[in-house]
Amino acid sequence: MKKIKHSKFKNTGFLFELLTRQITMEILNGSEEKAKGIIKEFYGRGTELSKELRLFNLLINEKYNTESKAEKFIDAILEAHTKINYKTIQREKYNLIKSIKENFEINNFLSSPVTNYKILASIHKLFEGKKNNILDVKDVFNSKITIVEHISSNSQITKNAKQDKLVEEYKKQEKDLRLLTYKILVETFNKKYTTLDKSQKGLLREYINNVTNTSKFNEYFESQLIETITSLHSMYKGMKDKITKIKLRETINVLKKQKIGKKITDEQVSALMMSYELVKEIKNVNGTKS
Repeated sequence: MKKIKHSKFKNTGFLFELLTRQITMEILNGSEEKAKGIIKEFYGRGTELSKELRLFNLLINEKYNTESKAEKFIDAILEAHTKINYKTIQREKYNLIKSIKENFEINNFLSSPVTNYKILASIHKLFEGKKNNILDVKDVFNSKITIVEHISSNSQITKNAKQDKLVEEYKKQEKDLRLLTYKILVETFNKKYTTLDKSQKGLLREYINNVTNTSKFNEYFESQLIETITSLHSMYKGMKDKITKIKLRETINVLKKQKIGKKITDEQVSALMMSYELVKEIKNVNGTKS
């Protein structure tokens, strides 16, 4: 039987991930927002690509507490996928790739790391396997197992639930506490990215650009960490408000405990982003330019 060959060019979910990543880079660099226009044109409402992307997102985001429920959900998604017009989506994908090639250097575009690449590739293979019965059964089966394990991951369900609960708790707090939540900061970035200052945009830019170059990002992170601690120390010495002073001291202690290992964790990036936000808020209150 013919084995399924994963094609980045044909993977609707993978191309969308790369385009959204490109949007972030264009925003941070202040360059022309080409990727946003491409997404609006090819993934807009009513296109077959948008229909397939929705099925991708359902398989990525939905969670069930048993494998049997996960398998039934996958079967329902596969049935829904048969309703997509094959000829139309093939034409849309061809024009999408053509547009990407016209606007970006294709090799650099496709080489950007995507964290959920394995699950995106598995979904693509599963969809292809459903369309063509002569494909390798084992290959399709392995792809389905990968998706089942992803959907029925109890640890992920628990983690997401805890994160959602934590975010909701922070939302109930006063503004000066909410600003110390990276989740809130990301939500703000997604809705109004212009509120980020130079330091925050710089950290996000380096984080995105150096996903695979950990040593370079480690050096950058360490230098910013030292600079931020120094800035917070200076603010602490001149701060008269007792509550703000306590928060400054706690933030400094958290930053001082950061250990620079082989790889900077998301939590460490979050801590530094939260510290930037604290510095910015204090400067705004004091009427100091950021």
